[in-house]
Parts: sequence; C-alpha cells; structure tokens
Amino acid sequence: MIDVSQLQKIKSAQELEEGLALDQAHGYLRDSDWYAFAQMEEGTPMPADIKAARNAARATIYRLAEKRLP
Repeated sequence: MIDVSQLQKIKSAQELEEGLALDQAHGYLRDSDWYAFAQMEEGTPMPADIKAARNAARATIYRLAEKRLP
C-alpha cells in the first residue's frame, strides 16, 4: 500500500532555480556577516560593493520568500 502523505511534489525548473537563488542569498549574507559585525563593533566601514551585494541578497530573499507564502 502507498502512503500518499509521504509523497513529495516534483519541483519545476523555476522552483529549483528559485530555491538555489534563495540558498545562495542566505549563504552570502552568512559568509559576509563579519563585515556587519566589524562595522558595529569597531566602526570599520563596510566596502560599498559588499554593502550593495548584501542589499541585493536581502532583496532576493524577500522577493522569493514572499512568493512562497500561501
């Protein structure tokens, strides 16, 4: 007998791409958090390109997370 509650939906190519983009955005923020901590704790300015990339990662997370809400 098959337990239907255990079946998983097959993800589309777009869903897989969005999942990868979400993982990459979270990973970038995690990997670059030390810049934010250095700025908060020591006043070391964050390079503009890092700040822009972190803003882009957050925008990706917000956009994709909003899409996944029911």
